Amino acid sequence: MEENKKTGESNEEQLNKASTVEPVPEAEQPSTFNPQPSTIQEMEVHHHSHESHGKKNWKTYFWEFLMLFLAVTLGFFVENKREHYIEHKRASHLVGSLIRDLQKDTANLYWLDDFRLQKRKIRLDSFYTLLNMPPETVDKKIFYPLFYRVLEWYPFTQSTGTINQLKNAGYLRYFSDNQLLEFISDYEFLLHDFKNDENMEFHLHYDKLVQLVKQNTDNSDMYTFYINDSLPAGTGIKPFDPQTLNTLKAYIVEQMWFNKTQMIKQNNRVRIKAIEFISYLQSL
Repeated sequence: MEENKKTGESNEEQLNKASTVEPVPEAEQPSTFNPQPSTIQEMEVHHHSHESHGKKNWKTYFWEFLMLFLAVTLGFFVENKREHYIEHKRASHLVGSLIRDLQKDTANLYWLDDFRLQKRKIRLDSFYTLLNMPPETVDKKIFYPLFYRVLEWYPFTQSTGTINQLKNAGYLRYFSDNQLLEFISDYEFLLHDFKNDENMEFHLHYDKLVQLVKQNTDNSDMYTFYINDSLPAGTGIKPFDPQTLNTLKAYIVEQMWFNKTQMIKQNNRVRIKAIEFISYLQSL
């Protein structure tokens, strides 16, 4: 009994000693690597995400290619449709502008016809009659104003804005109909022929007829009429020598022919073609 009691006491003392052992400071404790569970899970998730894609087969590549091809093709068609719309709108604007230019041309040609037949023809006829009269009987108040009106002469001026745009800026590509190009070509050919005759008429009118009259008239009377803006008084003009008078009459007769016949014919050709051109453009 006593031995058991001693033994129990010795065990209790050992336990008390063990409980009084001083703790080891943290700095002296050995470091150990304890990976966090969350990091391991994240790595495992990342690893599994690569495995989930698997290997692409040919069907996947085919569908991706098909979708890309359809997207590019659709974009091309949309862009082409937009350009076609813009070109159609531009073509309509050019047609309207060309019609207005041709209408101006026809109005100008009508006016020139009226001027030639109603005014210039009468003036040339009257001036020719005065030259056939004896110079001393010619009234100065009639001769000089009439000569001034004979000087009046007008060329045809074409409205070229739209046609020049069509030819020089490449806008003819907006029109698939070759008939437009044919109309432009025919119209410009007639205008070129018209302008050639007009230049000949102007050369005859100004360089020959007008200069010849100026060289053979009284300078004091010309000064009174043109500079002082008043009519010379009295009758009688400076006489022309026979050769100069015959040349002057020949020039006037040639002017009459140009005015009444050649230029009226050319005028009508251009005007008719312009009207046909307008009708064609309005039908587009």
